[in-house]
Amino acid sequence: MSDDLVLVGHPFSAIGMAEHVRSAWRAFKAAGITTGLIDIYGLDRNKDPDFERDFGPHVVPKLSPKTNLFCINANEVEQAMGVLEATGSKAAFESAHNIIYPAWELSKYPEPWARILERFDEVWAPSDFIAQAIAPAVSKPVIHMPLAVELTLSSFLGRRAFGIPEHAFVVLFSFDFSSFSERKNPLAMLDAFERLCALRPTAPLHAIVKYKGGDDRNPARKALEARLAALGGRAQGITRELSDNENKNLIRCADAFVSLHRSEGFGRGPAEAMTLGRVAIATNYSGNLDFMTPETSLLVDCELVPVPEDAYLFPQGQVWADASVEHAVELMARMLDDPAEARALGRRASRHIRTHFSARAVGLRYTARLDDLAKA
Repeated sequence: MSDDLVLVGHPFSAIGMAEHVRSAWRAFKAAGITTGLIDIYGLDRNKDPDFERDFGPHVVPKLSPKTNLFCINANEVEQAMGVLEATGSKAAFESAHNIIYPAWELSKYPEPWARILERFDEVWAPSDFIAQAIAPAVSKPVIHMPLAVELTLSSFLGRRAFGIPEHAFVVLFSFDFSSFSERKNPLAMLDAFERLCALRPTAPLHAIVKYKGGDDRNPARKALEARLAALGGRAQGITRELSDNENKNLIRCADAFVSLHRSEGFGRGPAEAMTLGRVAIATNYSGNLDFMTPETSLLVDCELVPVPEDAYLFPQGQVWADASVEHAVELMARMLDDPAEARALGRRASRHIRTHFSARAVGLRYTARLDDLAKA
């Protein structure tokens, strides 16, 4: 294990930024570098045996005095640095080249957070969309570094494991109520599915919405659950916490991942579906355009609208997308009616992701950048 590079984040947690650090670690490993890992708060250990097997042996107590990659967002930096300094890492941070690798979901990066990014030597952006948002806001170098999307299943689970009808055309969407659900726009996906059911009343259709967060009194959650209930056996919600292996298998059991998001920093859901050879149908806007092309996916028409107050962080002067539900229905119906086209599209999608966003492909980009820094 290299002492020259340490990754900082939440490698054992079931959150998006945790997958961020896991993805980066796997990419470095695929490029021949096994790095150290700092689990900032020491949470969620031993919950997922796959995570523990892969990452547990590589946890280290301190930052590297040479290079550190922080897979965290700006609003977490102050708290994280307080924890790290308590481990005796302050001197290492001051001597090292420190990179922050944050996520962000709107087209303008907030100025208060930009000032925090200035504490680091450079910023890596997971998508061109994020790079274009951050670059005007900071004086430090901003490098577009895509996330690796490479899935390993420790075992295979079929549709029966999730209660999914074996012969149905299955669409899937997942999101977190505790993380500004309006950005993910889950009810639009259900609206599209309901219209598809009306168009094809006898077709074997099934929708899965995997969600977490929000209590029973949350109006948005209540509205979602009412819509799911009204669809009867044609839809289901999954709220229990799934293991990483179960999550990946759930995607594999679907025919299409449908995301009518308003804005994405990267868009891991569609990317993972494409990796597994599934159809990705998603809004033609934001970070997912790094890997979703007209040849490899189905992009939904949209128009840009102002971000409402209280709908997201720092909404002033921001816009995001309003996806066309009608167009989404048209694309879903096309895949339902032509399974051969859906399979061919899935094969092209998988080939595209495996070529350009595999752990090795991304890891080589990482190491090339670090080599450039070493020569500077």
